[in-house]
Amino acid sequence: MVVFVDSEADTSQVEYLLPQFDNMWETPYSITDANELQMCKVDRVNGSPSGKLYMINHSLNYRFLGTDIIVPDRNKASTTNSLDSIVKHANECAKLGEGRYPNFVLLDWVDCGTPFEALKTLNGL
Repeated sequence: MVVFVDSEADTSQVEYLLPQFDNMWETPYSITDANELQMCKVDRVNGSPSGKLYMINHSLNYRFLGTDIIVPDRNKASTTNSLDSIVKHANECAKLGEGRYPNFVLLDWVDCGTPFEALKTLNGL
């Protein structure tokens, strides 16, 4: 088993808790504008993203009661988690991912939309 942690990983103490951003990069999270959902840019990584695993954060959020509190938007999850939306995002990121699709796709509400069909498509199944 391999577990990535985003902070305070100490492989000298627990060898299977790996520092996430030493080993992968990810796209921005907490997106609140649907027009920005499929855009791809490197958000968090230690050093160069070259040759590393990567994860797309594919979730749409909204500001709760107009505050700075960001929560997942279940009402738009079927569209966000559609085959077209996920594959479009992955295709955009493949340009930064050295021609590879993401190793991980982070989603909210996997029971909405067609996320499993999208993941099958990305895996050539």
